[in-house]
Amino acid sequence: MTVTPLHTLRTHWESLRKGQELPLRSEIDPRAMPEVLDSLFILERLNPSDIRVRIAGLTICEMMGMEVRGQSPETFFGDNSRGRFAAVITDVMDRPTMARMGLDTVDKMGNEATAEMLLLPLRSDFGDISRVIGCVTAPDKGFAAPVQFHVRSVDIMPVYRDKTDSPASTFGFAEP
Repeated sequence: MTVTPLHTLRTHWESLRKGQELPLRSEIDPRAMPEVLDSLFILERLNPSDIRVRIAGLTICEMMGMEVRGQSPETFFGDNSRGRFAAVITDVMDRPTMARMGLDTVDKMGNEATAEMLLLPLRSDFGDISRVIGCVTAPDKGFAAPVQFHVRSVDIMPVYRDKTDSPASTFGFAEP
């Protein structure tokens, strides 16, 4: 089984739950997942209609062709996918849920490829759910920045208070 950055992030996130509903942002330990850092990002909700990138790894910055901290993550998406992405982010924080998104990408040269994105909710140090940790895979064949994402598919899964409550198969991470 190939271990992907999405799987590594999900495993680290689950290990921090310890029976809690969600881990705290301060509990995330980059040393526990060095192979994911380039693909990692953290989003923060400043108010109900304003979500910003707080931390962004090299992969997403290279895909966008610039430093993305402080930007709205909706700008990474094509016009026809921004509303869907905004709805997914809101769902991840409000319900809370986990989301795995299948993405189509188009770079500045018109080359098309696919990518995946994982979004996991986090609590702030005040206990509110105002952060999302995620990662994105880069197109295998390279790209010419900037890349624009288009949402192809979304898999949503509720976060269970007790990990024993969750179904056996979660986003294909469970053994067959």
